Amino acid sequence: MSSTSDMPVGSSSSLIPNITNSVYVRLDRTNYPLWLAQIVPLLRSKNLQKYVNGESSCPPAFVKDDSGKDTTTVNPAYQEWIQHDQLVLSWINGSLSLPLLSTVARYNSAREVWVSLEERFASQNQQRVIELRSELVTTRRGDLSISDFLDKVHAIADNLSLSGSPISSNKI
Repeated sequence: MSSTSDMPVGSSSSLIPNITNSVYVRLDRTNYPLWLAQIVPLLRSKNLQKYVNGESSCPPAFVKDDSGKDTTTVNPAYQEWIQHDQLVLSWINGSLSLPLLSTVARYNSAREVWVSLEERFASQNQQRVIELRSELVTTRRGDLSISDFLDKVHAIADNLSLSGSPISSNKI
């Protein structure tokens, strides 16, 4: 890491909250936007989002000498980067359903898993937005109370927002 401002906030022990205390919904094939709404704030709160969004790359494993050649001395920045990356990887893996975990278990870094999940859910998310918009248009009050009907409409709108396609309240 190039400077202390690049380092995650807090000591190593403060970086290790139990993932189940922060992420209540395990990612499965149906709830990617909701899962993102939980995991992204956790990563941001610990200044660790850079390990999944590509802003941070792994430093060289070994320190270079004055002539620029690798030495046998392990780079402390490398060790720290690996430690934080593996922490994020364990958080992500710990928040996945078993079927999804089996699809990403071959990856070694948090970024690799993150990209795999993004690619997997991108097309599903577009389809989900279409379904939610259709559901919003066709939702009828029927036997529901006004309060229950509005709760249902707002839940659909909230899901659209979580899916990256918010709808303004005046269009509801």
